Amino acid sequence: GNEHGFAGETNWSTYDRSKVGIGMHGIQDYLNTGEAGAPDWVPGECVTSIRPGWFWHADEEPNSLDELLEIYYKSVGRHCVLLLNVPPTDEGLLDARDAERLREFRAALDEIFDEDLASGARVAASSSRGEGYGEEKVLDDDPDTYWAPGDEEAWLELELGAPVTFNVVRLQEPITMGQRVAAYRVDVQRDGAWETVIRGTTIGYNKLDRLEESISTDRVRIVIEDALSLPLLAETGLYLDPHAASQ
Repeated sequence: GNEHGFAGETNWSTYDRSKVGIGMHGIQDYLNTGEAGAPDWVPGECVTSIRPGWFWHADEEPNSLDELLEIYYKSVGRHCVLLLNVPPTDEGLLDARDAERLREFRAALDEIFDEDLASGARVAASSSRGEGYGEEKVLDDDPDTYWAPGDEEAWLELELGAPVTFNVVRLQEPITMGQRVAAYRVDVQRDGAWETVIRGTTIGYNKLDRLEESISTDRVRIVIEDALSLPLLAETGLYLDPHAASQ
């Protein structure tokens, strides 16, 4: 990650420590994306501040709720740990403005993610490895269980039963099995035809894709286009973020 709070759109937890050192050319870009298949496992961390700088100044205001949500989507939502600095005042206390903004931030995340619009959907898949690894595992709210396809040509289809409106798609790999997916896409069915609305690379423990516009559909398809080995998915979800620019 970086001190803006943004991880790379591609974010591998693996890198090669021999390529990292002070003064090495391109080190920031390398650390912000990692390297597929490299030998060292080091999950990324985004370190940023609720304020313009690291220290408290009376004449400064905390970042807006929209700015904090953008940081969340581009850190936690890109398979990264977020460390949010909240500096104390000269009296060693938290500024009341910062504390209130943190409450707003927590309330917004609860509002967005408390209702999974994919819950109860019927799930179809290209294949599955068999009992215990079926496609239904992606909706069981358990990150330790997962769908394992029978081969590397892998897709899932969510049949929602009725149109739902969403603008956030969540995907999770079972991270104890490693990070595998290197490219994927999300399609929605509209007017009887499939339309690609998201293209992504890595997923990892948590990937949140926020669409520029909300979409209404009753069928969503997730296609794994490339993976380092047999792709696995632990969870998927659909959400409506009322704070997005366009609803």
